[in-house]
Amino acid sequence: MNPLLPFEWVLATRFLREGLLQTLFIIAGVALGVSVIVFMSALLVGLQGSIFKTLLDFQAQIVIKAPDETPRSLRQEVATEYATRVQPAAQRPRSLDQWQKVRDTTLAMPGVLVVTPVIEDTAFIVRGDANIGVGVRGIEPESYLRLIALQEKIIAGRADPGSTDVLIGRDLAKDLGLAIGDKLTLQAAKGASVVLFVAGIFDFGNQGQNKGAVYVALRTAQSLVGLPGGVTRLWVKVAAPFDAETTAQQIAAQPGIQVESWIETNA
Repeated sequence: MNPLLPFEWVLATRFLREGLLQTLFIIAGVALGVSVIVFMSALLVGLQGSIFKTLLDFQAQIVIKAPDETPRSLRQEVATEYATRVQPAAQRPRSLDQWQKVRDTTLAMPGVLVVTPVIEDTAFIVRGDANIGVGVRGIEPESYLRLIALQEKIIAGRADPGSTDVLIGRDLAKDLGLAIGDKLTLQAAKGASVVLFVAGIFDFGNQGQNKGAVYVALRTAQSLVGLPGGVTRLWVKVAAPFDAETTAQQIAAQPGIQVESWIETNA
C-alpha cells in the first residue's frame, strides 16, 4: 500500500479492480438513470410549453369584465315572513363601466404588457338555408394582435377586420362553402343583423374555434349587440404568465369589476 495515498482511496481502488464487471454495471446504471432524468425533464418542459401555447393561442391571460348580475328577493314586510326561492339571473352582455379608465389604470401596472377591449356574444350566421350559431368576438386589431397570435393562424386573407369584414375558421368556411370575398349575414339574438364579407380564414387546429368563432371589428360588434361605445371584456397580457393570478388580484382592487386569470379559468 502506498503510504502517500489515503486509506479510503486505496480501498476504493482495490474494490473497483477486483469487481470490474460490477463496476461497469454500476457506471452504466448511473449513466442510464441520469439520461432518463434529463430526457423526462426535457419532455415535461416541452409538454408544458406546448400546452401553455395551445391554451393561450386564443385565450387571454387575464380577463376583466363587469360583475355578474345577482337576483334580488322580494321585499318583506316587517311582521310577515315568506318562503322564497331566488332563481339565478340570466346573464346578458353588459358593458364594462368606464372601461377606458380601467384599461388605462391596468396598463400602468407593473408587468402588464397589453390591454385590449373585446366584445363577446353569440349570433347566427345566415347564408342561404344555413343558420349556424357562433360566438362573435369584436376586436381592436392593433392591440388584439399583440395579445393573441391570430396573424399566425391566418391561412387565407388577412387578420385585421374592417367595419364590413369578418374572419371565420377553416371548418366553418368549408361547411358553408365560403371563400375570401364571399358575403354572409350575421344576426344577433336581439334581431339586429349586418351583412359582412369574408376577409380572412384562420386555423387554430381546434375544431371548437374553427367552427364556432368569428371575428369582427369592435365597432361592428358594438352595433350588432347594441352596446354603442361599450365593451364586455378587457383582455390582458402580462410579462410573467405564471404570475397572472397575482396580477389579477392587483387589478381586482379597482371597483366595479370582476377579474379572472387563465390559471383560474383552466383550474
